[in-house]
Amino acid sequence: MAVIGSVDPAAYEAWYYTRRGRWIGEREATLLLELIKPARGQSLLDVGSGTGYFSRRFAAGGLAVTGIDPDPAMLDYARTLSGPVEYLVGRAERLPFADNSFDYVAAVTSLCFINTPEAALQEMWRVSRRGIALGLLNRHSLLYLRKGGRGGYAGARWDTWSELARWITRLRPPAAAPKHKTAILWPKGGMLAQSLDAPMGAVLPWGGFLAAYIPRRL
Repeated sequence: MAVIGSVDPAAYEAWYYTRRGRWIGEREATLLLELIKPARGQSLLDVGSGTGYFSRRFAAGGLAVTGIDPDPAMLDYARTLSGPVEYLVGRAERLPFADNSFDYVAAVTSLCFINTPEAALQEMWRVSRRGIALGLLNRHSLLYLRKGGRGGYAGARWDTWSELARWITRLRPPAAAPKHKTAILWPKGGMLAQSLDAPMGAVLPWGGFLAAYIPRRL
C-alpha cells in the first residue's frame, strides 16, 4: 500500500523492503490471492502495476501476469526486476485488450488515483472472464484518520465498501455476489498488530486496506 505520488521508481519499490512495507505488501498480496483463489496458469491483468511489486506477487502465486501502467518510467524500472511478467503502457479507462482477454483483472491502490472509477471498473470488467480483484484505501479506517490527504497519500481518493457496492450494482453484465475483507487495522505494524491483523481483519471493517473480489456469473 505504498501510495506515493510522482517519485523515483527505485524509491517507490524500496518502501516494500522496509520493515513496515514488507509486512503490508505481504499482507495485502496474500489477502487478494485468498479472495481470488486462482488456479495455477490462469491469466491476470494488473492495472496500475507501477514497479510491478504486486504483479510479481501474483506471478509467484502461479498466475500468468500482464502489468499495465500509464507511467513509462515505472514500467522501465519494473522490467529490470526479476519475474515472468509482461509490462505494457496503457490506462485503466481504455484498456487495449479484447473482451474477456484475462481470467482476472486486479487493481491494487491504483483505482484511488482515477477520477472516473466507475468507468475504469467497467473497463476492467469488460476484459475479465472470471472477475476483478481490488485493493482500495478505506475511508473508514485509522489509517485515513492518520494519513488521509497527507504525505504520500495526498491526492488519493479514500473509498468505502458502500460506495464500491453501488459501483458494482452498475456493472454490465451484472456481477455475482462480491466478497470483501479489510487489512492493516493498525498502520504502525508492530509485532502485536501484525499477529492480530489477519484474524481481526476477517471480521472488522476498519482496516486501511479494503480488498474486494467481484466475480462474474459463470
